Amino acid sequence: MLFMSIYITNTYALGGIASKAQNLVTEEAKKLGIEEIRIPYIDYESEDRNNMSNKIDGVLTGVTSGDTIIYQNPTWNDPNFDIFFMNKLLGIGNLNIIIFIHDIRPMMFLTEQINMPSYIELFNVANYLIVPSKNMAQYLGEKGVTTPMVTQHLWDSNKEMVFQEVSKLKRQINFIGNDAKFMISKNFPTNSDVTLELYGRKNDEMVKAENINYHGFLDEYNLLHELHKGGFGLVWTEDMYWREYMRYNTSFKTSTYLRAGIPLIVHESISCRKMIEDNHWGIIVNSLAEAVEKVKAMTVEEYNSYVEAIQGIKYPLEHGYFTKKVLVDSVYKLFVH
Repeated sequence: MLFMSIYITNTYALGGIASKAQNLVTEEAKKLGIEEIRIPYIDYESEDRNNMSNKIDGVLTGVTSGDTIIYQNPTWNDPNFDIFFMNKLLGIGNLNIIIFIHDIRPMMFLTEQINMPSYIELFNVANYLIVPSKNMAQYLGEKGVTTPMVTQHLWDSNKEMVFQEVSKLKRQINFIGNDAKFMISKNFPTNSDVTLELYGRKNDEMVKAENINYHGFLDEYNLLHELHKGGFGLVWTEDMYWREYMRYNTSFKTSTYLRAGIPLIVHESISCRKMIEDNHWGIIVNSLAEAVEKVKAMTVEEYNSYVEAIQGIKYPLEHGYFTKKVLVDSVYKLFVH
């Protein structure tokens, strides 16, 4: 009788959002009976190749021909590590390989664009891909990826929040993230009574104005309760390079605002635009000035209609359903055609 095991990789000692994402997927995978393979976060350049080879052989102990590996990519090690690791998997032989794509480094970093052909090759070796968005699936197809794909759409959380009251219409736009990187305060209309509420890292270039308020970092619990009081959640960048990337990736910000129960404000080019429109989760605009005008003009009835529509997505997000669905779909489609 043939026994098959299913494994998922998780890069440990990472930190930041990348670590949060990999840990979240791993936790949901374990609920489905999938076993964790912990990949070390190592310095590829300085690491002796024999040592690295032995480390990888160690973490792959027990993986045998016929097993399924869900490979969370990137590992955020050196890009060459991902290829090295994939070659190790291929060396085992007859594995079912699913690559769960969180980000694609050559699309994020100009200095790594030269590596894109290696990633296309890597993705074509897999049996299935989990991609952040339909836009990403289309982009990879145009680049020559022929591997079948399933789409993630949104990042989950696996922490439940209970709110006592319903979010209220406030003439305020909330932004969580790095203001310097996304250039929000620099481009926000200051001649308005609509306020910008910033949560995240402080920077010296942050514009000081009467309608711009800085709150610093809050832990997840306090951040969600603060956001839930009302207003809108902004998923945005004024950096054109990052705006282009946001056409393809999936942002944790989107899910954070939805979990907080407040309507979204997003750029018309964002990857999940259709889902937001179809489900009445927020407003689509082309500029921060247009966003401010829409917030000023919004009625209580209109705002409440968004809040009501958003309430239905809170439970699936807080119980990992988007993650579980793509894991189940990709494994299912390996064996059922």
